[in-house]
Amino acid sequence: MAAAGAGAGVEAGFSSEELLSLRFPLHRACRDGDLAALCSLLQQTTRAHLAAEDSFYGWTPVHWAAHFGKLECLMQLVRAGATLNVSTTRYAQTPAHIAAFGGHPQCLVWLIQAGANINKP
Repeated sequence: MAAAGAGAGVEAGFSSEELLSLRFPLHRACRDGDLAALCSLLQQTTRAHLAAEDSFYGWTPVHWAAHFGKLECLMQLVRAGATLNVSTTRYAQTPAHIAAFGGHPQCLVWLIQAGANINKP
């Protein structure tokens, strides 16, 4: 599944797919459900990378995992220190909002059970 909003963040002649892979590899791994790549990246990742918003939607890796229904990725991110209640700068969306909008009840239920605040604006 290609990243939507292809024109929104394309820089310096890179396609949105190339940009996602080069600048946001954690986000790409979460979109694709690539658990092996995610675990490898997490070994070299700082908290700043876990909180980095992409140039497409302003989502963090946790938002991408929630949107695409990648529960195992979501769990790994949280184990690595990602925040459950992180709100996007652009639209104040939390991973729980994104999981609900994306139609992924398994991610939404897990987020709630893990302590996500569903009433956070």
